[in-house]
Amino acid sequence: MSSRVRTIDGRTPRVSAIADALQVVGDRWSLLVIRELIFGIHRFSEIQANTGAPTATLSERLRKLEKAGVIARRRYSEHPRRYEYVLTPVGDDLSPVLAALGDWGARYVTRARAAIAEDL
Repeated sequence: MSSRVRTIDGRTPRVSAIADALQVVGDRWSLLVIRELIFGIHRFSEIQANTGAPTATLSERLRKLEKAGVIARRRYSEHPRRYEYVLTPVGDDLSPVLAALGDWGARYVTRARAAIAEDL
């Protein structure tokens, strides 16, 4: 038996760079972390405050993004040992992607949610 993923009709799914990218940055917390770094927020506590991410979730996403080469961790305090996070060139390349996603959300999601709230 093959360990390859199959669709319901038995076909092998299409190879997709979009699917591959989503494996790295395709969840809410990862995208919000990247947003904060783009906005110049670099410290764990500030990222957490601005995203609302649970501590364990944020720690895990930061490790995942660092392992993928999207962000880098750098020490800013020796005693106590503390780190801040910065985008790598790979992460910087996500800026236009997040800007486009934000534009789309403002146009179709936030506006629609506001219209529904007005009807209530």
